[in-house]
Amino acid sequence: MLGQYLETLIGCQHICLLLPHDNGRNKLIPYSFKINQADLKLLQQMAIDTDLFSDMSSGMHLCITMSSAKPAIKLLSMTTFQSLYTFHLNRSVYGAILLCFRSPVQLTDEQLHICQMVTMQMEQLIEKIYFRKQVLKQQSYENLVNTLRMKDGFTLNHCYNVAFYASLLGAKVGVDAEQLEQLKISALLHDIGKIAIPDSILLKPGRLTDDEFSVIKQHPAIGYELLKDLPDVQKILPVVRWHHERIDGSGYPDGLSGDDIPLLVRIVSLADAFDAMTSTRVYRHSLPVFEVRRQLEINGGKQFDGQLVQAFLQMLDDHMIMDRLVWDE
Repeated sequence: MLGQYLETLIGCQHICLLLPHDNGRNKLIPYSFKINQADLKLLQQMAIDTDLFSDMSSGMHLCITMSSAKPAIKLLSMTTFQSLYTFHLNRSVYGAILLCFRSPVQLTDEQLHICQMVTMQMEQLIEKIYFRKQVLKQQSYENLVNTLRMKDGFTLNHCYNVAFYASLLGAKVGVDAEQLEQLKISALLHDIGKIAIPDSILLKPGRLTDDEFSVIKQHPAIGYELLKDLPDVQKILPVVRWHHERIDGSGYPDGLSGDDIPLLVRIVSLADAFDAMTSTRVYRHSLPVFEVRRQLEINGGKQFDGQLVQAFLQMLDDHMIMDRLVWDE
């Protein structure tokens, strides 16, 4: 958990995450770890009233202590804290992580580096949450998604992650706006066929037998059959049916190869594999990102489109995709 993680590594016992309200930046919503309500309200007021983030334009963080010549000092003095480190969420997310200390603290360069890595991971997590909200507002397959949620919440989370990574990769390789929308929805529904897989197999707490795996392999064709007669689904059916096809022709269910596999399908296949490898399963831990990168490079031109692999690896660097970290409110 984030709170315990930072407490162990840098000795910070009190953490606040400030994010904008949907109605605008002048309403920041606080999420806290071991901070009382009185201090939380003052920190929230400090960020809004003193335009705290404007002081951070030249760097990743801002340090405020009782000896600092900052407008925020008056409000800080009203809290139970004497030092405050603020790390701006400065990509597509407006907000900040506030690390609060009850005594004067000077973080080392190594500790600051840890905080910056945590900040980047938090940005990624928040971007995923915002992405989910956006998809939910736009997609018209609520009943199917809700059915999958009740069937297997893990699979639904996986589908959201795949849609997130696929949309980043699609944008990276120049997919136009209309196709990006198709990509998001088709990636979200790519595993919809799993709602017909028996729970004893889908939710099995261990590795599957060969016979059980042969049942799981039916889910792309099942998903295709579930969706094919619905209105306005023709453009997403290829992803649902073919996301387990391989460039070398050894995939399923139809054994397609090379350019016979549509671009959006190849994008989702890559995003699907990345999330599967970086997710913890009952029978194995997630792989570290450096090992996942190696696996993608090895399988470029075999399982995956080689050019897409290179674009995906560059995307990981662009977005600083790292190992996962969980925020504990």
